[in-house]
Amino acid sequence: MRVVQVKLKPTLEQKAILLDLMRRWSACKRFAYNRLLEGKTRNELKRELQSVFNLNSRFVDDAIAQAKQIIARFKDSEVKLRKIVFGGRKLYNKLHKRHINGPRLKKLKREWKERRQGHLFARGDKSRTMLARYLG
Repeated sequence: MRVVQVKLKPTLEQKAILLDLMRRWSACKRFAYNRLLEGKTRNELKRELQSVFNLNSRFVDDAIAQAKQIIARFKDSEVKLRKIVFGGRKLYNKLHKRHINGPRLKKLKREWKERRQGHLFARGDKSRTMLARYLG
């Protein structure tokens, strides 16, 4: 297996499409995490996620895999599974303090958004380029 990191230089239209894809995938991962904690199976969860978030099966599978990894990390460390804050609890608490405003608040909001949906995890192979489908 190879890991490839790329830096994209999308047009404004492509950037909007990519940001929307990242937002939906991150929301899908958070949704999968919560449903796995409720005891849903992978198959029923997969069908639900595809219809709710309008993502293909690879993206949905990857979101479920990421959610399972988070759960496994808690189980391995023998820490009680609890409600987690995607994007970081410290940053969340800072953001919700009432005395922050102006440029400092904008900076925190931007950082929160980047941490919450900053990474898109996708598998692919030479014959199927997934991002090409979304970026045109």
